[in-house]
Amino acid sequence: MARGASRTETEDLLADLWTDCVPGPDDRHSLLEKFSGRCSIQGWLATVATRRWIDLKRRQTRRVAVENDSDQSDTGFFERVPATLSPDREGTLIDLLRDSLKAAFALCPPEAKVMLHLVYLHQLTQRELVRLLGWSESKVSRALSQAMQQIETHTLSEVKKNDPMIELTWQDFLDLCETYQIGFL
Repeated sequence: MARGASRTETEDLLADLWTDCVPGPDDRHSLLEKFSGRCSIQGWLATVATRRWIDLKRRQTRRVAVENDSDQSDTGFFERVPATLSPDREGTLIDLLRDSLKAAFALCPPEAKVMLHLVYLHQLTQRELVRLLGWSESKVSRALSQAMQQIETHTLSEVKKNDPMIELTWQDFLDLCETYQIGFL
C-alpha cells in the first residue's frame, strides 16, 4: 500500500502470494522454493509482492477500461470528445497524433529505442535485458522509465506545438491512439 496499491489490490495480491507459498495439486511447486536465503524472507516476500503489483498495473494499462453508463457524475475523456468526427477532422487528428509520436521517437536516443523495441515489441523481460546488456536491474528499469518519460514529454509538447488549443493528458493521448489504432513502435 505504501507504493500506491489500494486495499483491495493489496489483499488480493497477498492472498495469491500466500497461496503460491504452499505446494498445490498438479505438481505446482511452492514459491518458497525459489527463495535463495540471501536476504530476509520478509524482504524477499515484500519484493515479490511489489513486483506482482507492478506487473498487474502494467497489464491494466494495456487494457481498455469500459466505463459504466450509470456513473454520470465523473466526466471521463470519452464524454468530453464529440461522438463523431467528420472524416477530414478525424484524419487530421490521427495525423497529429502519429506525427507527434514520430517526432518524439526521433528525439529518443538509439539505445533507448532498441530497449523499448525489445521490451514492448519482442516482449523481453527486464531481467532478460539485464543479462543481455550486463547492466543492473535498477539501471535497466531507470533507462526504460526515462525513455518512456521522454517520449511522453516530447509527444505532448509536439501536440501542443502543432495545435495549442488541444489540452491532452498522456492518458488521453494513449486512449486516442488505441481508439484510432495508432501503433507506437
